[in-house]
Amino acid sequence: MRKYLLSTSALAGAVLLSTAAIADVSIGGTVEWEMISGDTDNAATDGTSMTTANEINIDFTNKTDSGLTITFNADLDADSGGVDDNSMSISGGFGSITVGTTDGVEDQMAISADALVSEEHGMSSTLDLQNTIMTATGSQLDGNVNGITYMLPSMGGLTAGASYKDSGADTSTDTTAFGLTYAMEASGAGITLAYTTATTEAATQDSDATTIGVEVVMNGITFVANQATLEEVGEDQTGNSFGASYTLPSGITLAATTMKAEDDAATDLGEEYTANHYELTYPVASGLSALITVTDYDYKVGTGSTAGTKTADSGTISSFMLKASF
Repeated sequence: MRKYLLSTSALAGAVLLSTAAIADVSIGGTVEWEMISGDTDNAATDGTSMTTANEINIDFTNKTDSGLTITFNADLDADSGGVDDNSMSISGGFGSITVGTTDGVEDQMAISADALVSEEHGMSSTLDLQNTIMTATGSQLDGNVNGITYMLPSMGGLTAGASYKDSGADTSTDTTAFGLTYAMEASGAGITLAYTTATTEAATQDSDATTIGVEVVMNGITFVANQATLEEVGEDQTGNSFGASYTLPSGITLAATTMKAEDDAATDLGEEYTANHYELTYPVASGLSALITVTDYDYKVGTGSTAGTKTADSGTISSFMLKASF
């Protein structure tokens, strides 16, 4: 009898322990295979190539008796074996707090026309190393580094948040960011306005970045316009982008965006980058899509004092992608 009681007690304890640890688990992923063809001035992108970008997303969600929702997210890069995102979020009536290695409010809350096209191409990384001109008008200072983000609960369409990312005990390049979005309805259209600002501390001159954007959704059409700025040592950049996308009744999505970035700093005076992106997304089956993307771009080095260290580039890059979601 005693043995039976001990066994049942141990079993009950195990059940209670496991019940306390049970959480909803969601596992998903994406597989992207892409064939790229470039006709450009840069040998690094002139020609054909194939790439893959595969990710695994794991989410654990647990709800406490007090009404809090606790979520752990891990975004794994299946190609390199690295971890893209790794964070925990606690949410409730107070809003939400997210800690870990993930994007802050500058990236989460910014509205950018570039986001309408999922696979834009353009100036290659070999040229990016020679200059710092922005090639997209989204967040300029954000990145997947350890930090903390607080988001207020939505109040009548208004949402606000703040992020802080510490660069380390022996450094002084911490980043602080703030963001605001406001959503409303007008004449049957959904309108969202967004503003973000971020500052990264530096010994001589801080880096400051802002984004201002508006998104209008009406009758299956989405319009986006935004501006991004970046000021830091040797840089005074402004980028503007516009775009639209339309989803047909068949599920096919057409998107087109254009952007232009300029640098007015003395060292980079006249440096300019423009790009036009066009994309067609065809839903082959549930969870499987085919994408065709075409990008025309042009990069000018300008007349600044560092122009001699840079290389002009222009061209057209086309790609075909198969994307599967699980």
